[in-house]
Amino acid sequence: MKINNNVLAVFLAAVLCGLCCAEEKSGTPGIVSLTMPDGSMVEAELALTPQAQERGLMFRETLPDSAGMLFAFKEDGPRTFWMKNTYISLDIVFLDGNMKVRNIFHRVPRSNPEQPEIEVARVSAPAKFVLELAAGKAKKCRLKPDYVIKASPSLITKAAAPRAAPKGKAAAGGK
Repeated sequence: MKINNNVLAVFLAAVLCGLCCAEEKSGTPGIVSLTMPDGSMVEAELALTPQAQERGLMFRETLPDSAGMLFAFKEDGPRTFWMKNTYISLDIVFLDGNMKVRNIFHRVPRSNPEQPEIEVARVSAPAKFVLELAAGKAKKCRLKPDYVIKASPSLITKAAAPRAAPKGKAAAGGK
């Protein structure tokens, strides 16, 4: 059976489009490319829904140096992140609405399953966006307060768009 290349190309494009739409409807985070001050790139998963924000990088045992997670909130405000069930140490970067660095917590210690909750590391600061990176990445790429991380404007705009909270529940303010 011979398949016309044009028909195959249209079919594959339709399948990919369907996958993209399904991803958006399911609330599964997408990926955004971020350019760091040293020119290096980080491919960050977007945590847009309260469920994705609550889970964050929990239960993962590795995070490549070129990866991260970007949490986007509807409004600027105080954010608290804690490391419960997070098995990798992280750099946690708090950003304003223009992706300008406000605060960086370097090498926030991982947790372990037996650790009492009172001993689990927590960090807090005001932010509209919060970026989690592999521990040491912030220093490696020369990230400092007042530096701006470059991102695709359309994805950041989409990430910051208001999201409806589930019925009967308020949207989470952090992880």
